[in-house]
Amino acid sequence: MTDDGTRYENIREAIGVMTAWTAEGGADFAANYYNSLIDNYGVEKVPDIVAGLISLNGLLLTMRAKEQGVSDVDTLRGLAERFAGR
Repeated sequence: MTDDGTRYENIREAIGVMTAWTAEGGADFAANYYNSLIDNYGVEKVPDIVAGLISLNGLLLTMRAKEQGVSDVDTLRGLAERFAGR
């Protein structure tokens, strides 16, 4: 089981990946940032990075639900419909 300190570090790294995504041109830069984490920490870090991204996603869904009144399920459904068939 992951302790809170590890979970928070994973989320901080996920924020770094997504900050790179927003600041430097999207998916390619974020992938490079992700790969640099793996280069620095090794492939055993991959599950932690993925766990951080999942946790960050959940936090953002919760924030959206509180701020916009749109449920997590409705947000995900809307995204699924947007990307269906692409």
